[in-house]
Amino acid sequence: MSPKNKNKTELADYTTIKHNPRVKFDLSNNDYCIANAIYHLSNNPESIFKGWYHGKVETLGKMFDLSRASAYNSITKLIDKKLVEKNEESGFLKTTKLWWDEFVNFEIGHTSKN
Repeated sequence: MSPKNKNKTELADYTTIKHNPRVKFDLSNNDYCIANAIYHLSNNPESIFKGWYHGKVETLGKMFDLSRASAYNSITKLIDKKLVEKNEESGFLKTTKLWWDEFVNFEIGHTSKN
């Protein structure tokens, strides 16, 4: 990558969306993509802040070609639904146990509780 493009955010390649829990929690596809990215990025074993997404919300939005406002609105919605939590001191984000129970366990073979 050239130095000019060093700070350019690449679009996410794909997101597998589990629609059963997405619909249950009234999430848009964009909300789901943002939460899923937080989950995966916060679990990077090379992160210096293990368990937390410490990048910018704008960067999450750019990964999915969303506006800054759309990304912030999704984060607010996910926090309100207790699927994402924000560390008020650092501003870092992570998905919650509810996300794990309803979305990740669903991905690995357990059904979502309706």
